[in-house]
Order: sequence, then C-alpha cells, then structure tokens
Amino acid sequence: MTDISGFGYHGKILEIDLSSGRVANKELDPRMAADYLGGRGLASKLFFDSVDPQCDPLGPDNVMVIATSPLLGTNAPTACRGHLVFKSPLTGIIGSSNSGGSWAAVFKATGYDALVIKGKAKEPVVVEVRPDKVEIVPARELWGLNVPETTDRLSEGKPGRKILCIGPAGENRVRFAAVMNDKNRAYGRSGPGAVWGSKNLKAVVVSGKEKIAVQDQERYQSGLDQAQYLLRQAPITKRLLKELGTAGLIKLIAIIDMLPRKNFQDVTHSEEDLDRVSGEALRDKILDKAGACFRCPLACQRHTQVGGKKGEGPEYETMIMMGPQCGIYDLEAIAKANYLCNELGMDTMSLGGTIACAMELFEKGALNKDDTGGMELRFGNAAVLEKLAEMIAFRKGIGDQLAEGSLRMAKFYEQPELSMSVKGLEIPAYDPRSSFTQALGYMTSPTGACHLRGGYAVSLAFFGGAREIPRFSLQQAAVAVRNLQNLGILQDSLGICRFTGFAFSTDPWARMASGATGLDFSTKKLDQIANRIASLERIFNLAAGATAEDDTLPERFSKEPIIVGGKERVVSKETMERMRSDYYEARGWDGQGRPKGETIAALFGTKVPGTDRMK
Repeated sequence: MTDISGFGYHGKILEIDLSSGRVANKELDPRMAADYLGGRGLASKLFFDSVDPQCDPLGPDNVMVIATSPLLGTNAPTACRGHLVFKSPLTGIIGSSNSGGSWAAVFKATGYDALVIKGKAKEPVVVEVRPDKVEIVPARELWGLNVPETTDRLSEGKPGRKILCIGPAGENRVRFAAVMNDKNRAYGRSGPGAVWGSKNLKAVVVSGKEKIAVQDQERYQSGLDQAQYLLRQAPITKRLLKELGTAGLIKLIAIIDMLPRKNFQDVTHSEEDLDRVSGEALRDKILDKAGACFRCPLACQRHTQVGGKKGEGPEYETMIMMGPQCGIYDLEAIAKANYLCNELGMDTMSLGGTIACAMELFEKGALNKDDTGGMELRFGNAAVLEKLAEMIAFRKGIGDQLAEGSLRMAKFYEQPELSMSVKGLEIPAYDPRSSFTQALGYMTSPTGACHLRGGYAVSLAFFGGAREIPRFSLQQAAVAVRNLQNLGILQDSLGICRFTGFAFSTDPWARMASGATGLDFSTKKLDQIANRIASLERIFNLAAGATAEDDTLPERFSKEPIIVGGKERVVSKETMERMRSDYYEARGWDGQGRPKGETIAALFGTKVPGTDRMK
C-alpha cells in the first residue's frame, strides 16, 4: 500500500516500556490502518499482537494501548475521542474504554496515532509526550494526589498541556478505577486505572500542534455536510441533549419501564421521586452551565454546583446507578458523590452497582453493622454514598471488599446471584427484561455488561425512526444486535460520539473517512472492518478463558418478573439460549461462540495467532 502519513494518519506509533525505560517510534503499517481503521480497532489489534491473553491483569505483562482515529484533527463533528484497550482486572477479559474531552485530540497533535505502554516502572512516573521529545519522569511527589490536584500540578504554567491521569483509586488498584482527562472525563469501564496503578504510571502529559490533511476534500465535505444537517434535524441531537444533557433521558427510560431500582429488583418509581432526579431537576436546581467535548456541537456536558462545590455531571448512568439503583432520589447527594468519584478516579457505574449489591446483601442479612463499621447500608440511605466512595478508593474497612467489584464481593458472602453483572462487569442503567435486544447486547458484549460495547438497543427500539424494531422480537434480535454492535465498533474506531447514532448511521462517516485518508472506507468496507474487530476481540476473550456459558444474564432476570407495559416480563433461559445461538450464527461463529474457520479466512485471510488457544 501507499504511504498513509499526513492524510488522516501520522503513520507513527509510540511504544514505551516502563520496565526498561525504552522509548521507540514505530511505523504504522498502512495495511493495519486499512484493516482496523483507528481508535478501538487499531488499539485492539496492537493490544492483541502485544499481550498474552493469560497474563495477570495487574502484572507487568499487561499492555495498555490508546489509539486515535483518522478523523481526529479534522473538523468532523464530535471527532475527539480516544480508545483505551487492556486486559481488565475486573473481568479477566478484554477491557475497552472510550473517552471524550480534549486529551486524545491533543495526543494526535503530538504526531502519533497510538500509544503502547508495557512493563512496570520501579517507582511512580509520568510520561511526557511532545512532537520533539518523549520522557519518562519520576513522579513520586504526585503519588497520592487526586485527579484535580494532579492535573493542576502538571499543567501549572504550561498552557496547551493536556493531562491523562489516575487518582488514589487507581493507585490502590480498585478494580473499577478510571483513567481521567480534563479532570471529569473518564476512561471509566473495566478498571483501566487499576492497571495504570499496577504499572506505577500516574499520568501521561501531551502537548503538540502537528496537523493532518484531508486527501479528498470534496468527498470529505459531502459526508460532513450531510452529518451536520442530520444532527440539526434529529430531536435528541437537535434539542434534548443540549437542553437537559444525558439526564434528560431519565423520564423517557422510565416511561418505557426500563429504569432500574434497588439492584434491579424492579422498575417502579413514583412520579415525585423521578422529578427529584430528572434532567429537569438538574437544570433547575444545580446547573452552572452547559459544556461540550472538543469539536462537539451536541453540548451535553453539565457543569454543576452543589453546596459551594463545582463539578461536572452527574450524567444519566451515574444519576441512576448511584440513585434509584440504590433506592436514592437525593440529587445533591448523588452529585456530591459523583464529584468525589471523579476526584478519586472511579467508574460511577460499577461503583453504584457494587453499592446496590452491598445494600441488598445488608438487607438480606449477609452483611451486618460489624462488617460495615456501623453503617446502615440500606436502600435509600443517601448519607453513605460519599463515605463509601472514599472508603473504596482508599480500601478502608468494608471499602476494601467493595473495591473488588460486586461479583467478587457477593461471592465472598456466598450470594453471587445478587451481583447484577455479566462476566464481572456491572450492568448499566437499562433493565434487560424490558428489551430482548438490550438483554442480548449485555450477554454478548466483549467487555461484559456494557450498553455501549454491547449495542445501545434503546436507540433502535425506541428512538430509531424508520429503523425501529419491536423490543421483544426474537426473530430480529440477533441481527439487530450484531448491527448495533458493529455501528458502535465503527463509532469507537472513528473517535466519534455514540449520540451521533440518534441522527444517522455509517454513510456520512464512510465519506468523511474515505475523503480524509484516501483509503477505501465505503459502508461495505466499514462493515467488514467491524466484523473483523468483533471477531478479534472474541478470539482474545476465548484465549483468556471466557466461554459461551459466560454469555448470559444473572438469574434474577430469568426468575423475577417486572411489569412492562402492564405485562410481566422476564428473559427466560430458553430465550437467552435461542438469542445467543442466533447471534453466534449471525456473527459466523460456531455453537460455542468460536469464530469458524471460514469466518477467520474471510476476515483475516489467514490463521490468527491465538486461535489455537480458544476454549
């Protein structure tokens, strides 16, 4: 293939070995770029080629890869996101986390397309990346600082620097610790912060002004014009996100009987309670101002203020997982706990799901006051949120058990069925009994229960316009979920926001990506790329020890019905088995979820390293 540098890509990968201190610049193989696009795809391929799937996630052999996309550096709407891939200490399989903000865009401006971090430093370090120099700098004085303190210390007097860092939760290897940028933006899911902590990596600091060009401006512009037009037309991207942020979804999700309560025991909320935690309540009571990620016209960020303290959020997921999921409808308590999680560097979804699990364990008598240090861990007790967040981050008292995540904690108390997780990752704030497509998405997500990696089925079943399908359609579920997951893979690989999917699908992006790079990124080619990435992630997970039996939901969802549209609903074992089988077939995988030989040949052209280790 021809040289790709300068058009969409810089053509360079930065590889750092913290154990030896070695820094290396490597060429980005043009074929790899064409086959894996960027972002999630490129990061997954570089990770797959660099790590043993059987490695200890918190050992020096784990590898962290952050990759950008060919659209970063252009004016494509929402093109600012980076993607982080690693082996998860929470799940033991692939960890895949995405973040907006501005860090990834500035990293791209250093002249690199991806960063690969290996090994473990002997003492805390910061990696500093500029176009002309890369340094590994001792940073013992930063160890113990929270995220805002670390960010301020590293950026003081040096405008243009962007900071990606961990807080105390990562240092203490909380299994759902996040890596934070812009103080409040998180690579949150699956525990990347714990991996950084295990490597003694406190921060990656970037600065640069390297630019890329667009190879075919006319083709690129045709996609851009259509994308901008459609974003201005769709109700959610035109109005709802701008006016209410992501919390504006709360009442909509409640209307469709999908908003969970008390560790997914039901989806019942009083109108008065919902009014306390809605997007409207956030706007009217604690909103300071709206904000946006770099190059984003949607402006869904919410900068808020509670009790004289300022912060960002809470977003929809945080509001529900630390709110109604815990039986709590206290907006200010949720917001303050959210601020603290951002400062300490923790995933609010897993934290909320783990606290909800602990509350049910307490109410069922498995946990008592002697275990909790005298705290009443009952549903509805908002007073414990901040205290528990701090105890978890510093692994104090009961916080040490909660820091392991809900599944390990529930197993310790011999009630694993009370962990609402898939493959060890806590389920987000959409009840799977309310939609077969969402249920299947959670079951088959490569990272465990994730509404994004698994496919955001809400966008298809309720806000999909002409693409909508019935939410309990078994016949359509498998193909619909595969298609949704493929769209998400492409969005993650293009470095764009998932919310653009409310307005349009892949066609505008295909023209923008093709125009930017000069490569063939037609819609047909993009679908092939998405299928390739999905199978690569699956091969890694199988080699890491995952099996088809892990593609399931906790028994609560098959045994305990909720009322949806006036009718009792569960996701029965038979339904799960059929959907899983249909999904494997749609993916070209065998009955055990292993990519078939002909699938591997079609997607990779040869045997993929690691397939011999698939379980």
